[in-house]
Amino acid sequence: MPPHKKFETRVNIRQLEAFRALMIAGTAKGAARLLGISQPAISKLIEQAEKNLNLALFDRSRGRLTPTPEAGLLFEEVEKTFIAVDKVHEIASDIKAANAGSLTIAVLPALGLGLVPRAIARFHAAHPRTRISISIQTSAKVEEWAAAQQIDFGIAEFPFARLGVESEDFCRVEQLLAVPSGHPLARQRLVRPADVVDSPFISLTRNTVGRHVIDQVFLQAQVERNMVLEAQFAAVIAGMIAQGLGVGFIDPFTASDFRDKGVAALRFEPRIEFHIGILHPAHRPMSRVAREFLKELRTCRNEVQKEFRSDRNKGV
Repeated sequence: MPPHKKFETRVNIRQLEAFRALMIAGTAKGAARLLGISQPAISKLIEQAEKNLNLALFDRSRGRLTPTPEAGLLFEEVEKTFIAVDKVHEIASDIKAANAGSLTIAVLPALGLGLVPRAIARFHAAHPRTRISISIQTSAKVEEWAAAQQIDFGIAEFPFARLGVESEDFCRVEQLLAVPSGHPLARQRLVRPADVVDSPFISLTRNTVGRHVIDQVFLQAQVERNMVLEAQFAAVIAGMIAQGLGVGFIDPFTASDFRDKGVAALRFEPRIEFHIGILHPAHRPMSRVAREFLKELRTCRNEVQKEFRSDRNKGV
């Protein structure tokens, strides 16, 4: 037969099942028991497999089916195939329940250092086999990665300008002025720009959206701050405030993480909005795992917002 000519028939899955069962059981009778069919049926399937493969898999000279060296080599590959098939069924079942798969997300620091890990812990408890990769990035980088389809979704601060991404609101909350719990301002329910003049001010770095928004508020109020320290992350600002180094703005999610660490978070006027969105690549639907995780994340968000509404009603 010319080497380029293909066989008209191919070994099928049932023939491979019979071959695998015979290799495992060692006898046609044992293989028949494994598959729940008759011994003659096993013999027929093996003969068909040998014919279709044009390969002698068993030596019959001694009155029994003895595997040839070629059968041993083939069995290694067949076993890999059946393991893969079993895995496909297992993964399909897990995906239906969002128990497996992977999730790659990028998050701005304000949520990525506290709120998102909290949601991951809850999600992981219910879906322990799902692999999650999280990167903490600036909002600009999160948007860039979403547009380049490098992540399943991202969480960043508005505004967004890149093509190739779709966005939706995650939350609109107000920035809070954070002060050490023993600071004189901690007794006030509402703080205004002029109130921070005498306090060392800890600012966000210049490469953040929040820095520009906050600077504009003080420029319009014609209030000059005593700028002594800068940090890229709200959590770092909160950490320095907890050490008594000054005052500064943090978001409610960071404030929740530091509420028992010597930091008082106060309402500020004029209101400085913290507008967060969910970004994901355009023309690519979110996976079931991503949608399930976002449900958990929104639940955690709602708990933080409820916590602050409760504190406000109590006059905290």
